[in-house]
Amino acid sequence: MSLYNNLFVVIDPTSKAQPAMERAAAIAKKSKGRVTAFSAIHKAIEDMGAASSRKSGKHAELKAWDAQVKDMIAPYKDKGLKVKSDRYWTADWYAAVSRAALRDGADLVIKSTFRHGKLQRLLHSTSDFTIMRHSPAPVLLVRERKSFSGKVILAALDLQSKDEGHLALNNAVMRHAHQLAEFTGMPLHVVSATAAKPDFSHLLAGAEEQEGGVIPTLAHAFGVKPQNFHVVRGDARNVIPRKAEELKADMVVIGVSARSGVKGVLVGTTVQKVLDKLDCDVMAVN
Repeated sequence: MSLYNNLFVVIDPTSKAQPAMERAAAIAKKSKGRVTAFSAIHKAIEDMGAASSRKSGKHAELKAWDAQVKDMIAPYKDKGLKVKSDRYWTADWYAAVSRAALRDGADLVIKSTFRHGKLQRLLHSTSDFTIMRHSPAPVLLVRERKSFSGKVILAALDLQSKDEGHLALNNAVMRHAHQLAEFTGMPLHVVSATAAKPDFSHLLAGAEEQEGGVIPTLAHAFGVKPQNFHVVRGDARNVIPRKAEELKADMVVIGVSARSGVKGVLVGTTVQKVLDKLDCDVMAVN
């Protein structure tokens, strides 16, 4: 059974190219799912040209935008894709995405993305990370410059934490990574950054022991070939992007903690720093 029956695409009103919509169509073809093309648009009254009032200006802007979205999704409908449009009139589009995705019962939120500078990360949360933390469903960030090249799906796990929340997050990451590997036909790899002397006793307890020791046993437990299971000493902020580049990964699947408090903040900080080092699609599972 597919995990992605209801795909929710964030349309960028400022761009003609919509990579997220293209990726959604490709996934929906595999999952036989439906797509909602969502837009959050807004203009100040002074930017509405000859509008006589805020109400008439808003009406004109929405009418024009609805026509534009209708033209954009028409080719997908012609190919048999089940797609509808939805939009909010709001300046707070970060929050609007999460609310609309929840209302729509989204299984996956898909959004185009681009690199953010270091200063932007330090000064304020970016739209990508804000949506990832608050989305009611996993978020797939699609890089604008590339499409699937058929190399690798890379799942990033935290194998050292004994916290039940992290253990559950690892399982959720692997569930989505396996689904994506099945859809794309790409091999699935796993990477985990560890300390110099990692302790995996909490994962090995009750696991079916495999010939070759710890790594083959862990790989078997997560449903991955031993040669595709990479345990690397070092900081996750460096290990994950380096392994993704080495494998030429098409997508990295990573867990994001939505919890408040120290643990949630630490996980979030790691993911934020990983995001801009990756030059591939990223699926954030929370």
